[in-house]
Amino acid sequence: MSIARFLIPLIGSLILIMAFNTKAMTLSELHQIKKGKFFLAGNTPDEPVVSLALKKRGTGKYKSTSSSELQWRKTTDGLQVSLQSPEVIWEFTEQGTPFRAETYQWSVHPKGSGEEVTYIQHVRVVRLDTMEVVETEQQSFSGLLLSAKAMGEWPIDIAEGVWSLPAVEHVYQGEDSVSVFGDVEARFFADGRGEMTHYDSSTSRFKWRIRGNRLSLTYWHKGVKKKFAFRIVESIKGIGQRVIATLQDTDGSAPLLRTGFMVKQQDLQFNYDNTVGAWLSGDIRYDYYEDHIHIPNLAFPASTWTFNQNREIERQKIVHPELGTVAVCPDDTCYVSCVFKMKLLARDNDTLYISFSSDSELVPRGPHVFMGKAVKPFQLDKQHRVSGFNYSWLNQTTLTVKSEDKSADKSELYFFTLMPTANGGSEYLYSKGTPRNVQGQFSVVDGKLHLSATDGAVQVVEIVDANRKALSVCRYPLGSQCGAGDEATMVFHHGLEQIK
Repeated sequence: MSIARFLIPLIGSLILIMAFNTKAMTLSELHQIKKGKFFLAGNTPDEPVVSLALKKRGTGKYKSTSSSELQWRKTTDGLQVSLQSPEVIWEFTEQGTPFRAETYQWSVHPKGSGEEVTYIQHVRVVRLDTMEVVETEQQSFSGLLLSAKAMGEWPIDIAEGVWSLPAVEHVYQGEDSVSVFGDVEARFFADGRGEMTHYDSSTSRFKWRIRGNRLSLTYWHKGVKKKFAFRIVESIKGIGQRVIATLQDTDGSAPLLRTGFMVKQQDLQFNYDNTVGAWLSGDIRYDYYEDHIHIPNLAFPASTWTFNQNREIERQKIVHPELGTVAVCPDDTCYVSCVFKMKLLARDNDTLYISFSSDSELVPRGPHVFMGKAVKPFQLDKQHRVSGFNYSWLNQTTLTVKSEDKSADKSELYFFTLMPTANGGSEYLYSKGTPRNVQGQFSVVDGKLHLSATDGAVQVVEIVDANRKALSVCRYPLGSQCGAGDEATMVFHHGLEQIK
């Protein structure tokens, strides 16, 4: 088994690169800590956030998705925090044997630049019938160790407008109790009261107050009393703030710590001017075209998009019983398995703050249920330009490579895949003709694709031009340059030809 699939996921998805302005702790400052409350926060809301209440004599309290007593100590290169009650990530069964993946330790180290820290999640898989540890793994994140006392003050205009509050919603969906988070829309009134709207359009009234650098909300929802305390990780001028939310509720069933963007809604709607183009966030890319075609990460399955009556962008995942996911249904047997909606909340020059929500089936042709809502920032590039190859769209991609040599008239299927290794790691492999016909490993260096064959030969592939159907490339041996080899076209397999 590979422990990588049990680690807290980074999003599948969406990796958001946001810079902090706060100075992080050096090794000397880490070693000066004697007690206090701290938060470990990554550089993106998709990375785990941790609360550490450190006491003298090496004890304290831990909170993240659950809580635990802790023991902590200073090490030669930072801090080490051990959980007395390991935090469960997932329990599962393989061939009748029960296992549990759990976090049992965190460590904190300064980064070489002195501007951030590296915090490491130590995970193990335990065989439950014998309590034997069968595998361990470490996952590293970059971010800050923030003192709760030193976090930012709240703005004075919180009682104006409508705000998106991150990850307040938490529900379990389906027989497997899939954990789903969602933002809510909230209005703060000057008298210390307010109202929030949930994903199902129900509302809850709440009381709020600011004490020091904490914004506290108290409300009842479906018979459960809930209390959130929000602290600011980063202020975003004219937009809002990224926050950490700490939850207390009376049934104790929900994750305790969450993070995300708290955005004040501007009077905006989607139109062609602020939609058409490439939406960029780190390695994530969504291309929206004026003819209502949407292509994620250049090479993934295409679909169509539309403006709904609320001027939100709406997309559907269409499934054919034999062909699987299709861009357009070829007959009358398809059904909609998932609906995605995007609402434009705020804009700062070319940065769009977008609320993403989805409803989906959990079983084929089953009813749609709420599957999450969150704010993500994207840079809008109107040009659809492609600067180079990227792992984000080469980790599970099929391309047809056509030689420009007309006398050869040769085309080949290439398969690019990220595969697990026997030691629990992973490697990037490419194949020709069929997925099983592995030719070697591939890598991306300065936007150029390097194909390293098993015989030691390395071919470099460089993008010369690009459109939404294909890439024009030149290919040459390592150490040479364009002109020393040949030219080719790499055709995407994203189903664009299905869309009339």
